[in-house]
Amino acid sequence: MWSDRYYYLNIYYDENLSESFDMEKLVTFLMSITELKQNSNYLFANNQGFPFTEILLLNAKNIDSWSENNFAKTKVNLLAIVCEKGNDENFQKLKMMFIKIANFLSWQLVDEETDDGIENFIIWESKR
Repeated sequence: MWSDRYYYLNIYYDENLSESFDMEKLVTFLMSITELKQNSNYLFANNQGFPFTEILLLNAKNIDSWSENNFAKTKVNLLAIVCEKGNDENFQKLKMMFIKIANFLSWQLVDEETDDGIENFIIWESKR
């Protein structure tokens, strides 16, 4: 999805969502990131003073067709991210945090659709 106001990003192992990660370990890791706060069991958002972002922890069947209700208590295979598209400085801060998360998981950070119309553009990927 493309927007002039928001980036729609994903963190996953691959487009087939063939790998999952332990939910409890991921939540513990995300709670250690000071820029984030946990809003619900499966939703993290920015802390005050950090650029807008929301991260949904999902267990989806398909990368192109999922719902915000695709949860599993024990595993996650997709982090769906919405973040502000304000200025480049803010996005660089956000991107560094997302790369930190993707690196922890040994997964990839992907832009759903770039400003140039490129779908599933890999921003960063782990050296697995």
